Amino acid sequence: DKIYYCVATNEQEEARYIAQAVKELYLKGKYSYRDIAVLYRVNQQSRVLEEAMRENGQPHRIFGGIGFYQKKEIKDIISYLKLIANPDDSVSLRRIVNCPPRQIGAATITRVENEARKRDESLYKTMKHILKSHGYTASLKDKISLFMNIIDELIARREIKLPELIELIFEKTGYLECAGEERANNLKELVISSEGKDLRSFLDSASLFSGLDENNPDDCVSLMTLHSAKGLEFPVVFIAGIEDGLVPHFHAIKDPEELEEERRLFYVGVTRAQDMLVLTGAKRRRLYTSVQEQQPSRFLSDIPASCYHCIEKRPRADAITSSIVKLPIDLLNTSPFATGARVRHPKWGIGVVRDSYGETDDVKVMVNFPSVGMKRLSLKFANLEKI
Repeated sequence: DKIYYCVATNEQEEARYIAQAVKELYLKGKYSYRDIAVLYRVNQQSRVLEEAMRENGQPHRIFGGIGFYQKKEIKDIISYLKLIANPDDSVSLRRIVNCPPRQIGAATITRVENEARKRDESLYKTMKHILKSHGYTASLKDKISLFMNIIDELIARREIKLPELIELIFEKTGYLECAGEERANNLKELVISSEGKDLRSFLDSASLFSGLDENNPDDCVSLMTLHSAKGLEFPVVFIAGIEDGLVPHFHAIKDPEELEEERRLFYVGVTRAQDMLVLTGAKRRRLYTSVQEQQPSRFLSDIPASCYHCIEKRPRADAITSSIVKLPIDLLNTSPFATGARVRHPKWGIGVVRDSYGETDDVKVMVNFPSVGMKRLSLKFANLEKI
């Protein structure tokens, strides 16, 4: 019935837009939360979406999986951070004392726990006592000594920037090397999520997600990968990350057969929507620790122009259900003035197109000129030349 496309500046703005749009649709009363699904290509995209939903107070669940902050590897590293912030946190120490494996088995842990109960002390203080005392075997001391040295070194460095501290945990424990590719990518996403935060505020924020995937109400937004969406339908569907490199995935771009499989996967996502489909993308996205300039997905050209609407870069979420800016999909993909194109203006010289929008007979572009900054121009009158 309706297809909309919104390009945001980055993945955080994209996620906030989706969350706000979901809120507007819900408040208008036509749709409940269970009527809405947000699809994405790779699991790493879920983190910013979960955080945006959480900030907006919207009930949600990860369909066919678990939330980002519920993944084992994320909980493990957060337990390291909790222990660094508070060495007497015995619950966190118990979780990661043998993670990754360092030959501290159940028998050793039970012995330390029994000693801690006798002394009425935390596991950390009890381990310190064991290392300093003569009444314990060399074998027991050897097993806990390496772990304690790592923790003490991390505690001594806890004032450094949080992303650096998490990277230091990886380095000192060897956790990243043991994690496998999927979990390693999640851990890199955790580093990204910690930027600009201090240890305490990050732990406070992460604690809000504790148990988020348990006991969810029936009326909640479904977040899922495109693969998980097969066979399901929802009145309203958002598909995030409609960019080359995600949809289609960068692994498939050079292989014609895999590219066609990605096209079929995109078709699966599009056809999950019964009433309304909202496609979103970002001009810049941080993927696996590096920020990349993104291009709109080549699959957008498969959508007929007659059923396509484009929303401005910085939209109000209620634009979905009120005024829509119309723009043919062909213009985004074939116009010489598409986003990223270099152009020459007779007065201001060379600039770069940052956005395109407007009615089909009066398309406007936002162009960034080094000499005068950002200018909004009508293609009918601007006399722009592509270079």
